Amino acid sequence: MRASFSLALALAATATTVLAAPATSDALQRRADGKLPFHFPKSVYETVAPTGRASFGKVSEAKAVKIATDFLAAKLGLAADEFKVYNSFTDASGTTHVYGAQQANGVRIANHQAAAHVQNGQVVSFSSSFNTDTSTAKPRIPPMSAKLSVRQAIAKAVEDTGIPHHADFAAVPEYVNTGSGIVFAHKFQLRDTSKGQWVQVWVDANTGEIVHSADFVNKFSYKAIQLPKISPLDGFTTIVDPENAKASPGGWSTTGNSTKGNNAEVAKRNANYVAQKFGTGVNSTFDSAWNATKEPWADENFQASAVNLFYIANVMHDISYQYGFTEAAGNFQTDNFGRGGLGNDSVIVSVQDGHETDDADFNTPPDGQQPQMRMFRFVDTTPGRDGGLENTVPIHEYTHGISNRLTGGSATGQCLETDLAGGMGEGWSDFVALVLTAKSTDTATQAIPICAYVTNSTAGIRTHPYSTDMGVNPLTYSEIGQRSEAHDIGEVWTTMLWEVYRNLVTKYGFNANLYDAKSTAGNIVALQLVIGGMMNQPCNPDLVQARDAILTADQTYYNGKYKCDILKGFAKRGLGKNATSDAYEDQFDVPAECQI
Repeated sequence: MRASFSLALALAATATTVLAAPATSDALQRRADGKLPFHFPKSVYETVAPTGRASFGKVSEAKAVKIATDFLAAKLGLAADEFKVYNSFTDASGTTHVYGAQQANGVRIANHQAAAHVQNGQVVSFSSSFNTDTSTAKPRIPPMSAKLSVRQAIAKAVEDTGIPHHADFAAVPEYVNTGSGIVFAHKFQLRDTSKGQWVQVWVDANTGEIVHSADFVNKFSYKAIQLPKISPLDGFTTIVDPENAKASPGGWSTTGNSTKGNNAEVAKRNANYVAQKFGTGVNSTFDSAWNATKEPWADENFQASAVNLFYIANVMHDISYQYGFTEAAGNFQTDNFGRGGLGNDSVIVSVQDGHETDDADFNTPPDGQQPQMRMFRFVDTTPGRDGGLENTVPIHEYTHGISNRLTGGSATGQCLETDLAGGMGEGWSDFVALVLTAKSTDTATQAIPICAYVTNSTAGIRTHPYSTDMGVNPLTYSEIGQRSEAHDIGEVWTTMLWEVYRNLVTKYGFNANLYDAKSTAGNIVALQLVIGGMMNQPCNPDLVQARDAILTADQTYYNGKYKCDILKGFAKRGLGKNATSDAYEDQFDVPAECQI
């Protein structure tokens, strides 16, 4: 038993094991330096062929939810009281996304997740992590008996992990499928803000053993200025009235002179993460005078970083809102204005956090709890550099919040936990950073590094720059079998998404107005497809399932218009039509209709 350990190590580049082809077992372990168990039954994701009985009138969300739950009950062999919807919303395409979990004795089975997606009165796709293998006997549900009280379970978990109890989150009873059976458990959270540790655990109510966990921390090593600019080397701009009224009807700053508002709270924080200093403004003007010759912690440089991070956090909020990351979908706001979802969860941003260097991270608990972004100083240059001043860094981190909240629904917080899904989370974050810093003059074959500013290196921090040129970036699907570290896995996924993006931009053009989510320009369509895919994909997806979820988004948003552009992009990097989740083997094939 160790007194303490770092949850962040699971995402560090020190892993030595190599992922082989996925095992047939559905027991997938990840997170917390390998010390805390994580089991998630392998999800299935299937599209549903239309029946020809689609409703062309408007179907209410309540009716769509009923259609989804009836479908899932029939598909999974559940009685009416054995499935509960935990959140649902309708996106801009008119698709209602319904997420829930199996129940037994009125209690949730934590890792038995299912979802269905309804358009025009019909289910267009569904996913489930349980009851999909008819050859396997259903696990026995034990009685709701507990030898340990909640207090005893918490005390033992704190003793075993060295992480304090997070009392702001009430303990609740839940069942957990451990891979060898279902147990009755107490669910609660452990958190040490000074060490950046935040984990949700399920403790067997009879043995006191931690049987399941979800780590809310996403690590990244990136680097901030008005988009699409990337760093101070591109220059600072005075940006007038950047708020988007649709996404932020109350504006960004609560007071008009501090970097605190409905969407984000940006400040320097002490060891207990109490705000010590907000970036200040005068008469709603947030000014700064960045000095390249001084260290990041100089007053003028700290001010520049705080203001830039406040700008980026709010821009990310407002742009992602246009593509479906709204209140009902679980976005980050204190006041949700009666639009659905849970409030009181604006993003807390820690400027120049002193607990680490050369890194950044993002903690994403379920909807209704505040996420936290920590930005650290980079110290390998003289003077040092600030990750808050390279836009790709906070964009990447914020995107972790989006992908975690949208995958499997915002109420779960455990749907990007496997090695593969966690790695894809890093990939989506890189991809969104690339899209938001792209320019109309960019070319498909140019090499784009990540974190060139904070490292003062043109190569950046990835093994290859992003490019459609196979000579510059040769990564394909088979490379997944040789990679174990999350960011390394994510590179492969980003490279695939970038091929799709470039296909769409080359064919359908570029729109610099990223708020125009209804545009048919290629870059806008690509961003909508990727965010829409997050909503559709199953809990803890693999690459094939995530690709198919993007194809479903193409069907629901665009009636399948971009199918071949998508498939060709994936096929170029080995995730072709015949690629499987059972073996990381390159398949470069596309359907016959796409071979023209």
